[in-house]
Amino acid sequence: MNTFSRTSISLLVLACANIAALPAMGQDQPASNDQIVELNAKLEKANSSASAARKKLALRRVIREIETLLEKNATSPSRFEILHVLFRSQQMLVSVDNSAANRKSFLATCEMLAAAPNEYAALRLDADLLLTQAKSARKGADSHARSDALRPLVKRYQDTAVEAKVVRIAMIMALEFGNTKLVNDLRKIVAERFPGDMDLINFQREKLAGQVFGAPFIGTFQRVNGKSMRFPMDFLGTTTVLYFWSKEDKGLEDLKALATDWKKAKVEHKAAGRFQFISMNMDDLPDAGEAILRKHGLDWQALKMPKGQDNPIYQTYVKRDTPTLLTISPTGYSAIYQSGGRSNRTYERRLQSMLASQWAKARYTSQLQSIFSGEFLIMSSNGDFDPSAPPEYKSISSETVTPLPRTAASVPEDTLRAIQACFTAAPERYNTPYDQVIAGYKKADALCLEAIAAHPKAPDLWIVRNRRITALMGLWKVDSDQNAFDSAVAESKSAIEGSFPPGTDVVARLCLARQDLRAPEADPKVIIQNFVKAAGGQQASGPALTAASLLALDTGDRLLYDQYRRTFLDKHADNPTMWTATAFLLDRYHRYRQYHPPYGAGWTYGRRQGYFMSIGTPEDAKRSFSTEFKTLDGTTVKIPESSNGKWTVISFIPTAAGNGYFQRYASFSASRALKDVNLINAVLDDDADTARKLLEEKKVKEKNKPDTTPTLLVPNGMQNPLVQKLGIVPGVNILILRPDGTIAAALNGLAMSYQKGTIIQNIIEAEDEKIVDEAIAKGDLKEAKRLAFIHAPLKQVKPENAPRNWKPIKIAVPHLRSRAKVYLALGKLEAAFADAEKAYLAVNIKAGHISMRTEDLEETEALKDTISAALKQPESE
Repeated sequence: MNTFSRTSISLLVLACANIAALPAMGQDQPASNDQIVELNAKLEKANSSASAARKKLALRRVIREIETLLEKNATSPSRFEILHVLFRSQQMLVSVDNSAANRKSFLATCEMLAAAPNEYAALRLDADLLLTQAKSARKGADSHARSDALRPLVKRYQDTAVEAKVVRIAMIMALEFGNTKLVNDLRKIVAERFPGDMDLINFQREKLAGQVFGAPFIGTFQRVNGKSMRFPMDFLGTTTVLYFWSKEDKGLEDLKALATDWKKAKVEHKAAGRFQFISMNMDDLPDAGEAILRKHGLDWQALKMPKGQDNPIYQTYVKRDTPTLLTISPTGYSAIYQSGGRSNRTYERRLQSMLASQWAKARYTSQLQSIFSGEFLIMSSNGDFDPSAPPEYKSISSETVTPLPRTAASVPEDTLRAIQACFTAAPERYNTPYDQVIAGYKKADALCLEAIAAHPKAPDLWIVRNRRITALMGLWKVDSDQNAFDSAVAESKSAIEGSFPPGTDVVARLCLARQDLRAPEADPKVIIQNFVKAAGGQQASGPALTAASLLALDTGDRLLYDQYRRTFLDKHADNPTMWTATAFLLDRYHRYRQYHPPYGAGWTYGRRQGYFMSIGTPEDAKRSFSTEFKTLDGTTVKIPESSNGKWTVISFIPTAAGNGYFQRYASFSASRALKDVNLINAVLDDDADTARKLLEEKKVKEKNKPDTTPTLLVPNGMQNPLVQKLGIVPGVNILILRPDGTIAAALNGLAMSYQKGTIIQNIIEAEDEKIVDEAIAKGDLKEAKRLAFIHAPLKQVKPENAPRNWKPIKIAVPHLRSRAKVYLALGKLEAAFADAEKAYLAVNIKAGHISMRTEDLEETEALKDTISAALKQPESE
């Protein structure tokens, strides 16, 4: 055994050595696959021995043989495969002879195997798990600590072949140990990295005891004509309900009832363009039940579900008796939960509820359809359409581009302008009625066809083709017109055969990539990566990156979408030609709903949404802001120059009558110790006379109550470029500028209509805390203390002219945390703990209000635990 121990130690050193540093000629020749297969066979035979004594002897013989082979392959790539066989052999031996020597040898092998590189992740995993738990046990860790010890392991196995398996193992242990925090963190990992993994969807459905979670509905199905339809791609932008039905068990009666109520609801609730049904018959009918649908007057698409209820996709996403419904959000997500009984509500009531849901709202749906069709790629975000420098040409660079030459052979300017006029600019596009949008696309298609026929050799014909492709993809998105998409593909192929200025072929290539995704054996990741590579790779333009992010959404790949979104925002967020795309990618409401399942039962869902909309996290992009407003007497006010180094919060309002939103912030602004917040009402109408009249009426109505918030006019109102930059839509629109003039947050009417909190206060106070953190990190405790105690003074003196009901201002949570951190840095642990405890109680109440562990709670709890641990340390330490 001593010889074996020395061998183990020797091999451990070899395994941990830097393999890359070893010269290739010095490596041993790898063991043959036959040798490893032979060892595995001998191991299985030894393990099947009749008695424990015989098994021990047989296993030891195999182990000696493995060790001999391992010594001969100490530096060869195959050593990890041999180590894995040794690991299994020693594991079997320990099960029949749990001696200290056997355990020691087994753990030594685990250490060596765990050092294997990621390509051997599957072989090393069991050894890694065993070592992790063994180390926790030696430390006397409790159940929570033992499960938390898996966190580094989960991170280590990211991007390996067994990452999903590690997540499953960790979640099982976390559930067994009751570690809810780890379970939630693992659910987040699954949602971000494996949203459409059917094995993990089934695993969560089984293990999470009826909890609802979201997952993208992914699958390819055939129509009767043999053409493939891909989820989520073909249905993004519209709330889609899949109706699974059979002719058996009164299925036809149910279909008849649904058909009657749907035809009525579609008209009454103006559902066209925002809500649709897709039929999936479970009887394997040759026509997928299409004839039956038409008999009932339904124009639904009929898709085939091979094997009916036995289809793996059905078992994963639905798993209920038919007939049943599955709602898919406009972003492609469905709600997953344990099988339940059939709803006892009539279809009439269910349809009313579904059509009234947030995700089916016309304004929300319309914006998604516009973005998903790629319409923004041919629309100008800043200025009018210029035939010599169309939007897709200007957007290939942040620099000023040289106008394209126009000749007698070019498409006439009037023709190009007429085609461009068929498309409605944002944000007006998002409120345009469905029938007008359809009419515009059809008109654009017709005009483009005329122009192509009249000017087939025009050097700028690509401008026309881009707009025809966009119009057809618009019809595909808004009207679910698959024939329009087929026409777009044909047009894209013709366009690619022609000539484009470099970088202006994104529209056509986006369409062709979508067609490639329909192929039965398509590899979405490869298709998208090739798309970006063809567009310049690391130097890909803003339009190419946004198109790549759309392709990622088409395939339900959240990680890839976030990757291209991040790259775009880091490089192009301030590019004026891409303002519409930037505003969408930063939109707080869209960010919330992007991966949210179409499920809203229970009061907590509304509270959680309201919490997220008002959270103090700034937007994750670096954007500057500069503009000019006018006073009622015509004086120019420059922003941010006039801000005097203060926070500037601008409420964009349709008229000078205002919306009263700033009334709740008057006391907040006044109570700021630094007096560093400016509030401005900006009227999106530059008619000074009308504004003056409305302000006078408001003054009379409010009985001459002084209005401390200045009212300024936005030149050209809704036509001002800042509307595009900020993504302004009807409703309350708020812009929060930092003292340096950069944008902390821009919240449009959609986000503000659902936020339930003090968003302005939250943003500014979060920045206060960040500045204190930065001072502490630099070691400037004097500055950190100064800032922390300005916002969280130890004593608040009552002013001489204060009202009788005066009360000290309640110190906000970020300021309490800042003061606690300063106390901690100064070594005043008891004071630090007192502040951390107050902050913790406040955020815990808020977290309880929405029934979830918030990041705010996690951060505050971690600070409290850090201080608590420091208090428990002996003074000598």
